Amino acid sequence: MTELYQSLADLNNVRFSAYRTAMKLRRLQKALCLDLLGLSAACDAFDQHNLKQNEQLMDILQIINCLTTIYDRLEQENNNLVNVPLCVDMCLNWLLNVYDTGRTGKIRILSFKTGIVSLCKAHLEDKYRYLFKQVASPTGFCDQRRLGLLLHDSIQIPRQLGEVASFGGSNIEPSVRSCFQFANNKPEVEAALFLDWMRLEPQSMVWLPVLHRVAAAETAKHQAKCNICKECPIIGFRYRSLKHFNYDICQSCFFSGRVAKGHKMQYPMVEYCTPTTSGEDVRDFAKVLKNKFRTKRYFAKHPRMGYLPVQTVLEGDNMETNLQAEYDRLKQAHENKGLSPLPSPPEMLPISPQSPRDAELIAEAKLLRQHKGRLEARMQILEDHNKQLESQLHRLRQLLEQPQAEAKVNGTTVSSPSTSSQRSDTSQPMLLRVVGSQTTETMGEDDLLSPPQGASTGLEEVMEQLNNSFPTTRESYLY
Repeated sequence: MTELYQSLADLNNVRFSAYRTAMKLRRLQKALCLDLLGLSAACDAFDQHNLKQNEQLMDILQIINCLTTIYDRLEQENNNLVNVPLCVDMCLNWLLNVYDTGRTGKIRILSFKTGIVSLCKAHLEDKYRYLFKQVASPTGFCDQRRLGLLLHDSIQIPRQLGEVASFGGSNIEPSVRSCFQFANNKPEVEAALFLDWMRLEPQSMVWLPVLHRVAAAETAKHQAKCNICKECPIIGFRYRSLKHFNYDICQSCFFSGRVAKGHKMQYPMVEYCTPTTSGEDVRDFAKVLKNKFRTKRYFAKHPRMGYLPVQTVLEGDNMETNLQAEYDRLKQAHENKGLSPLPSPPEMLPISPQSPRDAELIAEAKLLRQHKGRLEARMQILEDHNKQLESQLHRLRQLLEQPQAEAKVNGTTVSSPSTSSQRSDTSQPMLLRVVGSQTTETMGEDDLLSPPQGASTGLEEVMEQLNNSFPTTRESYLY
């Protein structure tokens, strides 16, 4: 498991957060052999172990028993690909890392099902239907509280990879509110409305459909040549420009942000994870022809966003509770029966002067939620910044060792470390990549981001760029 997580660091150079997360999850999915597990086989194992009360807890023994049943069946179907003891141990560790951060030795049944089903081999909408069914009532409807449980368990998967800041943070209230606004603020939503909402790819859940596209594109072969690295045929994702004729980019160049002369990243592109058909070629040709007559100002004013953005943890009011919906339902029932009106619930009344303590608690809770979001975003920024500094220090060491090696060969005088360090600072550009997370206010705690007193001038420039860039930086992805 340690080696697996170390290998995931190789994917940190992918610029777009949804693809970076999906590619990490794809590698994890294959390491756990869950890409071999069908949804029906997973459901059979759940039923065999009587995992029906989704809000109840499972202990480690129950998790091991169910995982053993799953992997025993996979071993029978794929004898050379599945090592049952290893897979059970790794999958158990992964589930505990995701859903039992406090190491209590127990996770909810719903969490167990969400983790397994999210990474199993099934159609995307089949996963959506199954997961919705687990939180829906016997009548097939789901309220805000139950939907919140599902989205909470789902967002823990990218959170464990350190990518949650790119998906709106760990607060799922904006996503729940977005879903019910899509359903015209009904007190409950049915499966059809939930599926329509998920097809829009809300920001908090966009990693799951992108994971499916990554899996589909893994072995795709496109009869086209990359205009940047000249790879032919293109393997994996193919990105075709809708601004220039016969302009294609492979996934490596696209994810790293490389462009050829005359093309810009803000120009519209279309993503293909499977080879194109003749109809798609004609359609794209027509779009390119139309875009030829559009100006640069048009593309600047019409950015393309590939998902349904939701408010982050620092935006918007708190969502209405399941209590509000129940009050509205009872009020309507009383009015229909001609009974006296119901009194307003406490949360709907304005805070009176006689309850200052309640006002303080509400304000404190709001501040805590905002502070939690800022900390998560800051942690992600600092982790990536630390990796950049490590790579720069490694490069500086190489530059310091190079004159010494040349001196041994040529018999010349070895230059001093300070001189080599100064030469490396002036000859090597300081690269900075800030992983985006949306925030509406500045960091405030400069002591965590300020460099030490003895740092070099190049390090101070990096820290200054970080402080200046963080408040307004945000990542998105195109497809």
